[in-house]
Amino acid sequence: MRGVIVPLVTPFNEDYSIDVPALEEHIEFLQTVGVHGIFINATTGEFTSLSVEERKFLAEKGRELVNASFYLVGTASSNTSEVVELTKHAQDIGADYAVIAPPYYCPLNDEALFRHYSMVAERTDIPIILYNIPSCANALSVSLIKRLALEYSNIAGVKETIDSINHIRDVIFDVKGERNDFKVFTGLDQHFLNTLVLGGDGGIMACANFAPEVHLALYKAFQEKRFEEALKHARSLAKLSRVYDLASSFGSAIKLAMSLRGFSIRPVLRPPYLMDGENVKEGIRKLLAEVLG
Repeated sequence: MRGVIVPLVTPFNEDYSIDVPALEEHIEFLQTVGVHGIFINATTGEFTSLSVEERKFLAEKGRELVNASFYLVGTASSNTSEVVELTKHAQDIGADYAVIAPPYYCPLNDEALFRHYSMVAERTDIPIILYNIPSCANALSVSLIKRLALEYSNIAGVKETIDSINHIRDVIFDVKGERNDFKVFTGLDQHFLNTLVLGGDGGIMACANFAPEVHLALYKAFQEKRFEEALKHARSLAKLSRVYDLASSFGSAIKLAMSLRGFSIRPVLRPPYLMDGENVKEGIRKLLAEVLG
């Protein structure tokens, strides 16, 4: 698995129920434009606002719909037993990968995090992508990622949503350097080209929900060694990533951008999250016009 992977937003109706037709339309669009992977129950998908039953429903619905790309299911929780349950479910429905962010709220040391992931890896067979997102959960150190990767063959890669190219560098050199099949993805649009240059495998990036054509063009140009073109698209993504600075949450940023680009997904977030108002929407409109025309 390599390339552009999209961590889907979860579409909601005005009453906060899941908008299945909008989900179906969005997945069809992403497969038509040619993304390499689709990731459901992602952080962008507000998984912390979903019940276990809703998360299983979305995972099953996604498995029905995704047929032209890799299929990834988020199974994170601060409850290890729940992670095992959700990961087994992802395996049973035929997902290609489970993506697991660390527990959040309570600080944990590397030994506790190792035990958490090892319990999941030992009870399931599905390939697991670790999800390092220290702004939202316990951080995964390079040494911990390396230990997990070398001890468990089904721990297959990591999504690095960390604004540190040094951390990404060290994971690529120190972990992928010893286990060549270990996949390293950035979670930040602005680090997509950096990650590819260092020898990473691609990106799992939220802005690809509404502008996948830029990500795909960058990846294709890089693979074909058209580096000037890749640099041009990387600059566009760097500008586009400022969408997160304009909004109060990444969910609000992505859904407002999607509504402005004509997607049917409504700008609705489940409480406790709030959508930003017209001032933020206007700022995002200007950013999209500047970058995408």
